Order: sequence, then C-alpha cells, then structure tokens
Amino acid sequence: MVELTREEEEMLYGAHGEAVARAMEVIVRVAESLGAPRLVPIKHAHVSGVSYGTIGEAGAVLLESFASSGARFRVPTSVNPIGYDPEDPDGAGILVVSREFIRGQQRILKALKRMGADLLLTCTPYYTEAFEKYSLSVGDRVAWGESSAVAYANTVLGLKTNREGGPLALMAAITGRTYLYGLQVDENRMPSHAYKIGTSYDEAVLGVLAEYLAENHESEKPPMIEVPRPPRDYEVREFAAALGAAGSIGMAVIPGVTPLPKPPEPEKFEVVPEGALKRRLAELEPDEGVDLVFVGCPHASLEELALINARLGKARIPVLVTLSRDVYARAKSLGLIERLRSKGVLFLRSTCLIVSRAKSMRIATNSYKAYFYLSKRYESVGLAPLSKLLEIAGGAR
Repeated sequence: MVELTREEEEMLYGAHGEAVARAMEVIVRVAESLGAPRLVPIKHAHVSGVSYGTIGEAGAVLLESFASSGARFRVPTSVNPIGYDPEDPDGAGILVVSREFIRGQQRILKALKRMGADLLLTCTPYYTEAFEKYSLSVGDRVAWGESSAVAYANTVLGLKTNREGGPLALMAAITGRTYLYGLQVDENRMPSHAYKIGTSYDEAVLGVLAEYLAENHESEKPPMIEVPRPPRDYEVREFAAALGAAGSIGMAVIPGVTPLPKPPEPEKFEVVPEGALKRRLAELEPDEGVDLVFVGCPHASLEELALINARLGKARIPVLVTLSRDVYARAKSLGLIERLRSKGVLFLRSTCLIVSRAKSMRIATNSYKAYFYLSKRYESVGLAPLSKLLEIAGGAR
C-alpha cells in the first residue's frame, strides 16, 4: 500500500480535477506494482515520445484529451524533439514530411503548450539556457522520459530520476509527483561492480562498452566505470545514450564525473576485454559508399560544433548535425553556423533522424544510439568516432 499525503489523496480522488485524478491514478498504480512506500515531489519533468512519427494519431488524441480536460503541469516541464524542423520542414532535403504529418505534429505541440510545457524540443535540455531557469542542482528529484537524458542526469548532473518513459513522465508533470523507487533511492545509486578499460577510448568505444554492460552487468545498482583519462562531455553523453539504447541501465558512476555523497566502494572489479570491444567496433564499421555523416544523437553541444569546425575542411559527403534551437542560436551568434555551412555541414533543429522520416541513405554516425535505432530502418548504418567520420566525409584536416 502506498502511503499518500493529504494533498495526494485529494489529487487522487478528484479535488484537483479529473485530469489530475487520472494522472495520479497512473502514478499510484505504478508505485503499488513496484512496491514503492510513498510518492515524492519532483522539481522538473521532461516528456519524451512527442514526435507524431512515434506516437501517431492515438498519442495526439491522448494529449488533446488531457489538455481539454484541464490538465496543467504542476512543475516546469520540457519536451523532447519532434518529427521535423519547424524552421525547415523539408529537412535540408533529407526528411520526408507530409502535410498530414505536420498537422498531426502541430496538434501535439498545441496540446503540450496548453498544458504549460516549455517547448525546448530537445533530448539535451541540460545544454539549453532554459535549464538554468529550472534551478536544478545535485540531489534534486526529477521525472525524465528520454532514456539518454535519464542516464546523463543521474551520471553527470547528480539529479535523481528513473527511466520514466514518455507517458509516465507526462503523468508526473501533471501531478508533480513520482514514486520512491529505483534511482530515487540513495543506496540504489551506489555501485557494487566496477569495470575498467585500460585502452585509449573515444565515444564509439564507450558506445560498445555500454552494449557490453547491457549484456553482462547483472546488478540492479549502477556500474562504475574506470577509464584511463577524464572523458569529454560529449563522450559521456554518447555513453549515457548508448546505455539507454542497448539496455535498461539508467545510471553509471564515473569517478571524477558523477556526484555522490560518499566515495563508491564496489565489491567486484572486472577488466573489460579489450579484444571484445575492438571486435565489436570492427563489426560496426561504416560500409563504403556512405551518403551521409550524422552527428548529434543526442543533440549536439557547442563543444562538438567547435570541434567539427576545427577539424573539418571542405566535406565531399554531407555532414548532418541535429541540435536544439538554443544551441543553434548560440552557435550562430559565434559565427560557427556560417563557417560550418560553408564546409558542407547541414543542420536540423528540434528533431532527429530517429524520430523523423528520412529518405533511404547509407549512414555513418558516432552515436551508438543512432546506430541501434537507425539500423532497424536502413540497410547500411555504421558506427565510428567523430575523427573517423570527418575522414569519411572527405574533409578532415
């Protein structure tokens, strides 16, 4: 039995309206099924699964039903990427977007806005200026639905969130509550098993390491990762995204990166076989004849844009970068967008190849998450680090 406060009981039994009661019933039922003792307030929610290509007509109708019945978000709530770039519906000639698709997507956005959503339209809300507005800090409880953001929030930001999924994050946003379970519990955030990689690494290596952990890490507590050098932020982000794509791990502990109340003391240590990672990477190498180099899954940061600009000459193969409107605007103010466009870089804001409909292409990416999902839709998708991608594009220097 879940212990509810008086306010939570009022929400459940309709004192705050039908929409809140519906949402609270979902939260309570999930809490009961997991054996959570009580609910806890959250400071922020991030709703995933908002592309019309992902949730379709049924999802649009659900969101409209909540909005029309008076549902309003009780905490600041941001939103994941949608199915196209509103400022470039043709998607630089890459996306295939019908009028019906656009109408469906606009209905979804209208319903979310009516409920009070901050339409950031990004899977990396932590890269936007709006994130500072939320005043989130280490130890704060949130309810995030985007799997890559969940792992990044727990691993890097020290926020507490389970992998809620889009619908449950929506209910948490409406009620301002989630359940005390899993990674919301301090003791469940301390690792019991550590993994060490002794070789040099990049984001592609970390991607296949995440796949290795998904297959071999049996503890419900997060794995601890020991690496020979401090990782770059985008490397950690790609690792977090790979954890979410390859399995259900919602957090890793990286010494020097992950905020913890006390030093971790894992009981088991394992050296990850270097040969296993190399063999898997070799299997995922991009085929010859790549049509598109894809960066920005999850959405790219200013750091990556600067890195691409420094290393890329004139590309012979298009380089697509997906990113938030916020990061795009800041990069544009620095002159980065103009310089990168002159080198053959294409940009899509507010969307991603994973949640949109694109033409048939042979793709090379540095994102394990992108490889994982796009390889189910395209005949040829390969994984390689950013340095290799720029060589493939034909413009590395």
